[in-house]
Amino acid sequence: MIRFFAIAVFMTVMFTIESSNAAGSQDSVTIIDSKHYSNVFGEVRNYRVFLPPGYFSNKDKRYPVIYFYHGWSQRYFGSGPDGYNHFEKGDDNKGDNIAAFVSENEVIVVKPDGYNRSVNEEYYLRPYNVGPVETSRQFPLYFPELVNQIDATYRTIPDRNHRAISGLSMGGFMSFWIGGKYPDLICAIGNFCGSAEFIVGPKDFPVEYRNIDLYKNYNGVKVRLNYGNEDFIRYYHRDLNKVWLQVMDNYEYEVYEAAHSTCGMGEMFSFLKSAFENPPAKPEKWNHIDVYPEFSVWNYTVKTDRDVPGFTVLEKVNQRGFRCAVRQHLPDGEILPFVNVSVITPPVYEKNTIYTLNDIDLITKKIRSYLVVSDDSGCLKIDFNGSLHEIGINRTDDAANISFGSYTIENMKYAKHKSDVRIRITLLNKGMKKGEGVKATLSAFRKSSVVSTGESFYNIIDINGTQKSTSDFVFRTLTDTTIIERFKLTITDRNNNSWTEYFEVPVFRGDLPVLNDYQVADGRKVIVAAKGAGADTLILGTGNGDGIANPGETISILVKDGDKLRRSEILSADDLLNVNGENKRLSDYWGTYDHVGGSAKYSAAVVSSSVKGDKTLSMVVEYWMPDAPDHIIKQGIVNLKVTGNDKTPPSVDWAKITGDNTIMIKLTDGSGIKQVGVRISLVNDPKVISSFILNNEGINGDRVNGDLIFSYKIPVKGFGFCNMEISASDSFDNKIEFKAPGIYVVH
Repeated sequence: MIRFFAIAVFMTVMFTIESSNAAGSQDSVTIIDSKHYSNVFGEVRNYRVFLPPGYFSNKDKRYPVIYFYHGWSQRYFGSGPDGYNHFEKGDDNKGDNIAAFVSENEVIVVKPDGYNRSVNEEYYLRPYNVGPVETSRQFPLYFPELVNQIDATYRTIPDRNHRAISGLSMGGFMSFWIGGKYPDLICAIGNFCGSAEFIVGPKDFPVEYRNIDLYKNYNGVKVRLNYGNEDFIRYYHRDLNKVWLQVMDNYEYEVYEAAHSTCGMGEMFSFLKSAFENPPAKPEKWNHIDVYPEFSVWNYTVKTDRDVPGFTVLEKVNQRGFRCAVRQHLPDGEILPFVNVSVITPPVYEKNTIYTLNDIDLITKKIRSYLVVSDDSGCLKIDFNGSLHEIGINRTDDAANISFGSYTIENMKYAKHKSDVRIRITLLNKGMKKGEGVKATLSAFRKSSVVSTGESFYNIIDINGTQKSTSDFVFRTLTDTTIIERFKLTITDRNNNSWTEYFEVPVFRGDLPVLNDYQVADGRKVIVAAKGAGADTLILGTGNGDGIANPGETISILVKDGDKLRRSEILSADDLLNVNGENKRLSDYWGTYDHVGGSAKYSAAVVSSSVKGDKTLSMVVEYWMPDAPDHIIKQGIVNLKVTGNDKTPPSVDWAKITGDNTIMIKLTDGSGIKQVGVRISLVNDPKVISSFILNNEGINGDRVNGDLIFSYKIPVKGFGFCNMEISASDSFDNKIEFKAPGIYVVH
């Protein structure tokens, strides 16, 4: 029986469904379709709410909330044209649906609308503005506003311990993305058959967001994935499990006899409900990775001026400090030091008090100690750039503050399965006193590996100093199936201080084949496998295009497998590749092949000009093979012969003029850049030309010395639409003349 009511808020429609599942109960589930004006979107947005039996009869009771994000081809109002979308009420999903769960559980379910079109735009089935990013609507940024709307309108328990998020397919992707972005707003995440990755973020500089790389975002949140054994995305879920199960202790998954659907919906919602009954606490140390230039999490506010694709990575955050970097991609993409970063802490410090900040740049090895004063609320504002920084926050009388810095493998090029891997671990001290009698103890996070030598001494670590372990730690994997191992490092000193750190080590099969049938793309036109089972003709790399790796060239490795050349990602590179930290990763989109939104990755590696004579560089590469609907991941060793001399001029990655009239040009080269010049002419008057010599010395508009971004601040204010021509030469006098595409604005 369905009864309709009208209430006076935005023409809200409410109807009830008599419960057939609640043992003898005559009460009902109430479904409300409502809307509100969103300041984030600048428009009215819709949502559907499922209210449990007794909601209207018990005016004093409050309820936890599960937010559910629908998938492709659906809206907030009921089932879509595809069977996998039928999960709301009645016989949907064989009775295992939202209304059935709400009828037996004291919980509210909210289903927001993922529609991404304005009133006058053509109707389109793809929601959420992801893969590709087409509009300025940012659905993750809307979530806190929606939460406030629901908490203000319905009798919710308005805290993170009684709030969860879930979703199906594209909505499953959104549940992982939004839940990982706001672990301070929710306590649990449930993903049904979620897509593996999409292009997301700001419209003008989106990024490739892969769930498999984002495991650090889920500190303090319970996470579950449900998928079917016939789900067309199941192979990506398998890849995810190989990583997440190794590095997370708060993640679980279940496979059902099902296709792409809300399989096990009642079990999933029960998992979320159990999190309400036993919510995870805020972690003592937390990590967070965000695609947006500005964000807030756990009451920290982070602001950057990044206007290129990238990720802000915060790690090991607590009251004594944190680690931070801005990267082009995850997990180890190129560092972006030209980005300015500000972190504003919550009010956890003494008010109007002087603190000493120790800032260790792990890339440049520069150390800076300076004083900051907390504000009237007890907040600190900390400024630095996008390089890899370890920040220590100290009172004058604080003790040592020891932290994990890095590790090196001592007895092999990369960690191999079922072999004794010897590593040395470098610690750093970002505190106010020397670390004395420092000892570190290593243990395995999972039973897939064992640590046979797990203790080393460091003795004294000076303030702002680093110290490598005096002896090797030794571990061995017990299987040849893991691709990453996580370790726990417990650090103590003689003053009874202790610190706990975690880090991960990629591991590879010890019997990787040597791949002899490969080609080098160094600026030449090649026919390569593309889009899964297809092929494409592309120009890859930068160089003379002769197919021979030379110093100074940017190359891609093409492995011959089957009847095609396949682009490969370099997973373990020689030290003479990417010596300036370039680590460029590109993507071959497979969405038209497997309809998931994922992509195969491949590298564009810069060969150092310091290579002299004939030299062989060894590396581990990975590439994908199609096996519909699967992808087969293959790895092998490439021994790359480099010969000749550097004849390759610099290449321009990007160019821009910022709002304060600073010209910024990012270049790539295997040697040092000697000179960069720019000629600017007005679009409507090509005869008006200004010429400038740019610098990379941290002066006259340049932000960071030596980061291969050359800059110049135009001194004369004005306005005009301009063309830009760039000239550059490297230390071998290789020259380039380049007309930058597009129109630039001088302010």
